[in-house]
Amino acid sequence: MSHILDNMIWNAITTGNSNIALVDGEAGFYKPDIAPFAALKEATATNLTKLHDSIATGRKLAVSFLNDMQLNESQWKLLHRLDCCQMVYENPVASFITDASPLIAPLTDEHIPAMLELTALTKPGPFLQQTILFGNYFGIFIDGKLVAMAGQRMHPVPYLEVSAVCTHPDFRGLGYAKALMLHVMKIILDNSFTPFLHVLTSNRGAIQLYESIGYRIRRQIFIDVIERL
Repeated sequence: MSHILDNMIWNAITTGNSNIALVDGEAGFYKPDIAPFAALKEATATNLTKLHDSIATGRKLAVSFLNDMQLNESQWKLLHRLDCCQMVYENPVASFITDASPLIAPLTDEHIPAMLELTALTKPGPFLQQTILFGNYFGIFIDGKLVAMAGQRMHPVPYLEVSAVCTHPDFRGLGYAKALMLHVMKIILDNSFTPFLHVLTSNRGAIQLYESIGYRIRRQIFIDVIERL
């Protein structure tokens, strides 16, 4: 039996994120202004064609297949592939409170322009106009400027992803990202879910930070960015 996180996008859009996703049979995706992720219940040519027929020409999607799924070149164009580590929080840290914790503030719709500006600069992963609907986004402001943030994303029950962890380059090394991560993780744990996350395999510094917090690498995950022809 496969693990829930092996097909985390499908399990997220059919459980914890079903309210912000569109699912038709065995293919589905998040609403376009929230996230680019799409998934199939089973990676078959029939389901991939169903996904193709459900979206507009030119739309770009991010998908993850465990097997070496072959794309129909008349339907899809592979733009690039992301090599990621999927990490799960399994080793509790001693405390969720850090020196930066008092600076943490909730982010709301009024902060979306600042969130889009920060994520465009730091590129923690796709962040769109309504990505905030995933919930529990928090930030740190210095002199009124959003300089760091983190939140949650995919919710394949009983797991909940920590995402959009980023810090403005001028404010790195101050512990802001760690403080925000721990804050979001505490909320996840307090609601009886298990935190997990994804990080590029090449980002050894981030992986070491996450391991120091209590995460372990569960498996390698490839995320393909494809365009509907």
